[in-house]
Amino acid sequence: MAADEPAAGRSRKPRRERRLARHARHARMVWDDPRSLGGLIRGALVDLWRARGGGLFGLGYVVTFVSLEVRLVVTEFAGSDSVLSFIESELLEYLLRLGIMSFVNVLLALLWPVLLLDRLGAWGLLLLPAAYFAFERWLRPEVEARFPELRRAAAGSESDRA
Repeated sequence: MAADEPAAGRSRKPRRERRLARHARHARMVWDDPRSLGGLIRGALVDLWRARGGGLFGLGYVVTFVSLEVRLVVTEFAGSDSVLSFIESELLEYLLRLGIMSFVNVLLALLWPVLLLDRLGAWGLLLLPAAYFAFERWLRPEVEARFPELRRAAAGSESDRA
């Protein structure tokens, strides 16, 4: 039996696509069809939102994460000499650091309610419950109509609890 074959009676787990391979596949997809970029971004953001519960907390996480990432890219672009040097530095940082700042942004995005309270002070204590009520009452039906994946995920998690 070869070393890479599974032992008798055990099924082999499907290999997860590695990060660099997935990103290379996505880059080829966008290169071949630039219109696919919107679908990839939408899918990634919906997956992030769904991973954080698909509710107000998930929405706050996605908004905070996207704003932190945009701020990071804009800051790095402003600090570069040219578009080419910006692209070179981003590729080099991607290969060497593999997104350390993105990891920090993930942690900060998880703390978005704290950031909101820090920015708004006592008003934040009133705004958070009001935002939760408004989201559940009016915004959730609109969001789930636009993103049916979130509705299916919420229905699946509710049936798991029952």
